[in-house]
Amino acid sequence: MKLSLIPAPYEISYLPGFSRADAPVETATDSRLKNECFVIHIDGKITVRASSDAGFFYAKNLLEQIKFQCGQNIPNVHIKDIPKYSYRSFMIDSCRHFVTTENLKRMIDHCAKLRFNVFHWHLTDDQGWRAEIKKYPELTEIGSVRYGSNFGSEQNDEIHSGFYTQEEMREIVEYAHKNHMIVVPEIDMPGHVSALLASIPSLVCGDKKVEIKTRAGIFKDIICAGDDESYDILYDIFDEICAIFPDEYIHIGGDEAPKEQWKRCKVCQELMKKENLADEEELQGYFINRVKNYLSQKGKKVITWNESLNGGNLDKDITVQMWMDRKGLSAKSGNPVIVSDFFHMYMDYPYSMTPLKKVYEYNTDINSLVIGTDVPIWTEYVRNIEYMEYMCFPRYVAAAQSAWSIKKPPYSQFKAQLTELTDYFGVENAAKQEEWDPDIFTRLSGVINHFGAIAPVEAVRKHFTEKKM
Repeated sequence: MKLSLIPAPYEISYLPGFSRADAPVETATDSRLKNECFVIHIDGKITVRASSDAGFFYAKNLLEQIKFQCGQNIPNVHIKDIPKYSYRSFMIDSCRHFVTTENLKRMIDHCAKLRFNVFHWHLTDDQGWRAEIKKYPELTEIGSVRYGSNFGSEQNDEIHSGFYTQEEMREIVEYAHKNHMIVVPEIDMPGHVSALLASIPSLVCGDKKVEIKTRAGIFKDIICAGDDESYDILYDIFDEICAIFPDEYIHIGGDEAPKEQWKRCKVCQELMKKENLADEEELQGYFINRVKNYLSQKGKKVITWNESLNGGNLDKDITVQMWMDRKGLSAKSGNPVIVSDFFHMYMDYPYSMTPLKKVYEYNTDINSLVIGTDVPIWTEYVRNIEYMEYMCFPRYVAAAQSAWSIKKPPYSQFKAQLTELTDYFGVENAAKQEEWDPDIFTRLSGVINHFGAIAPVEAVRKHFTEKKM
């Protein structure tokens, strides 16, 4: 029998006969295999070779997948598996709607079966600050509390709050490590900082009072990049973040940062003259580089969203996460790249906009410097774990296959295999098969209904949400 294996292995050879599923398993460390690689040989007994704990972990999961399909008798096979990318990430936004530690663990469990090895944790944004920083308790006393939510069909004045204690964040790190994942915290800056600036007003560029935002969007609030005190406060925050998150990467944001306030700020303009910066885009590059230099002293590597390339002065040792890059700077910059293309890899948009096939067939190899991929789930319109699972699965399965499998089968084969393995992945609220790839008419109406339901005009929203109900 032919096995349905996801992610698809690099090599699989079928041998004569069958073996018992409960045959003894022998493990051997093989230093010739690279990190995360493994070999499974089944021929009367089961032999597993790997050079790392992660390799043995993935081999164990693959054996469970084989036994799930075959029952008591499994085919004799020789499997060699090698990952395509070293960085295989999923991102959860805890800012717009708070996600409990229990539900974060639930998502980690799902993703461990797919060989994701990075949990990218979006912890700060305009709508909430979710990480406890003991030197600045106001960040959670003020920044974690939002007085209302105005996200599409969700229109209310209810308090939405929640943050993670340092003990809880360490607990998630430990849980991820047990599943052979690193955790990359994201502290967004210099834009998407309304919750930060509402909590620590001395960071504000100018004298404007900043409030935590109750709706989605891009806001003009920005950290003052010309004031040395800004960096001192940020370094204090990162001191605690680095102590909580021991893995090598820190994500420092860099996306969607309007520069109007920098243009009006005398302190920022004086710094630009002093540093010979041509414009405010170069000021963002300077800002990101300066924070990176501090984190480098603490042994960390930095990730930033692709907008930080706009000034042309971003340091080459910073990894760029490409999400929407119409100028193609990510492919040209010479920086390491993580691919998160908005049109193919954002899981918070409906299947009518991003069907399963579209996720699966997207070519992530934008250049030779791609180190991996990241599939985000933003939570403006994702209010609970049930809907999060529905939006992410099975699209996460398609993304995981692209991140791991060097030899990816055609979509039709993947879809047939996924149908066989749906129960194995055990995601209670996954989208049903008939929803994976809607026809063109369903896609068109789905996109219209989605954007109608989140329209800023109340009458339009009501039309689409009441119609949906």
